[in-house]
Amino acid sequence: MSSTTAFFNPTSPFGSLTGWEDQTDNPQTQRQRAQALGKDGDEIASQTYDEKTVVTAEYVAKSASAAIPEIGSILNGYHVDTIQLRYVNTDFARMTITGHKHGSSAHPACRTYKDSGTGAVTTVGVLFGCPATPAGFTIPQGAGVRSCSVTFQVNHVDELNGSGSFLAGDNYDGSMTAETELCDTGTITAASGWSLMADGHARGNTVAETSTATAEKHLAHTVVSGGGD
Repeated sequence: MSSTTAFFNPTSPFGSLTGWEDQTDNPQTQRQRAQALGKDGDEIASQTYDEKTVVTAEYVAKSASAAIPEIGSILNGYHVDTIQLRYVNTDFARMTITGHKHGSSAHPACRTYKDSGTGAVTTVGVLFGCPATPAGFTIPQGAGVRSCSVTFQVNHVDELNGSGSFLAGDNYDGSMTAETELCDTGTITAASGWSLMADGHARGNTVAETSTATAEKHLAHTVVSGGGD
């Protein structure tokens, strides 16, 4: 009996992303399952339906100007479900994207969302370590930023046809959630356009006190010039 073990060389399922280097990818085929029960409560028939290919991929930034894709966009056939941008003070900036398509077919185009406000999060901004001012917050002067992240998400609705296969889909209410952790005891407030959802402090007998906070911001969908979506 023989087997083949492969190493290294992940492939970006979302195509080539300028300023980013592929780190991992893990496409999976998923299905839902319907069942009918007999009068004794045991299964008498079943049917799988709504086949999808779902994927998560991680990237490391090669440039501080590496662009963040629009949430809800279609990249290499995959609908972009969520994007998380992560920073820590001992590593390079990283991005994780999750997405899906139906069967092996490319996902139809949907409404997309991006941050177009003041201080918009459209590029990685800093290559190594953490931004001096994490997105979503106003922090105490001189605070040490230990980690921060921004997660882009969108509500996605898929509709199935009469046989349980994909028919159509679209997005609504795009949003961003930001989190930060500081080596500091000061007060964290939400930046303009953001809502402060949680904040607090952590203390221990062998560590410095830290402050943490979570903020949220909702986005309007991107309208293509000429009136299309």
